[in-house]
Amino acid sequence: MTTMEMNSMKQSMVEQLLSLDNMAALNRLQKYLNRLQHEAEREEVITKEELIAGIDAGLKDVKAGRTRPAHELLKEL
Repeated sequence: MTTMEMNSMKQSMVEQLLSLDNMAALNRLQKYLNRLQHEAEREEVITKEELIAGIDAGLKDVKAGRTRPAHELLKEL
């Protein structure tokens, strides 16, 4: 999604919010937005170095034969 598309979506949401006259719905929406913000603050940020190190470790595992079938992994998900 481009920045322009995202801004257009935000503007549309603001217009919907301003036209909403249901206090119960506004309260639910506020609680939901607060929960989303709290979850976003808790999200872990992975640095580029950590990402590269993880990929490198995975490649070393493959070369060393430390693998398992994909269906086993999918069962865990």
